[in-house]
Amino acid sequence: MATEVESTTEPTKLEESSMTTTNTPTLTPPENYTPILPAPLNDKQKAILTELETYVESILLPEDDAYYSHERAWVTEACLKRYLRASKWHINDAKQRIKYTLEWRRDYKPDQIDMEEMIEENLTGKMYLHGFDKYGRPILVLRPGYENTKAGPSQVRNVVFWFEKAITLMPENVETITILVDFNKTSARTSPGLGIAKEFMHVLGSHYPERLGLACVINGPWYFWTFFKLIGNFIDPVTKEKIQFVNLLEPEKVANKKQWVNLDTFIDVPQLEIDYGGKSHFVYEHKVYWDVLSKMKL
Repeated sequence: MATEVESTTEPTKLEESSMTTTNTPTLTPPENYTPILPAPLNDKQKAILTELETYVESILLPEDDAYYSHERAWVTEACLKRYLRASKWHINDAKQRIKYTLEWRRDYKPDQIDMEEMIEENLTGKMYLHGFDKYGRPILVLRPGYENTKAGPSQVRNVVFWFEKAITLMPENVETITILVDFNKTSARTSPGLGIAKEFMHVLGSHYPERLGLACVINGPWYFWTFFKLIGNFIDPVTKEKIQFVNLLEPEKVANKKQWVNLDTFIDVPQLEIDYGGKSHFVYEHKVYWDVLSKMKL
């Protein structure tokens, strides 16, 4: 009588794509991540940090202000170090930058954007958090092809909303975000305009310095490259170095092009969606996602 032998054959892409999908996102980091830690400070840098701490204390809101506790919670030592690194440890530049952000946060209140305010912007799943990379960085997925609103302040506010959520999800010793920009189903009409892109880069560079760990542009269409040349003038060199490109149809491009990568180099396949070469069968469904996010009270 023949005995059954368990198959060790890996499932094909077709078989994987037919497996049961889930609408529940992965918003809890894996246990086996390896954070990228900044270099320890030397004596000169420690002195500069102390000077910045003293300065920030002098410009904080009064303790009886309703927003004081939020501001106090934001100005951590790690926060001040990020501004100093972004300012190349030039103390006057760091003071100006952090003062500018404190004033912006008092007015914009990015950490208090209500989910109800962002419902329309997120009905189609054009932006969401799902999974973590090998370094514990939350993965923020942007899908311009699912754009459903007109260019304007609400779109920028939605980006800020998701940045704040990503920061809240960061596990211990993680300070940065990984962004995947998926151009599937995108047309020149649905792609972000230059004005919105400039505003996005301004907010990122001015108010979230040293928060971008990696940005991967997936299957950028022909018109993206013209756009990237234009927007490139508004991106600082350090940020530009963090922008990589992915071609899912021609993964061999990584062999001879410096800024072309394969996503599984940075993201373990269980954390990476199947559309991007991973094994996560997550599919965005607004009501389910919003319920999960609401219950987490981020």
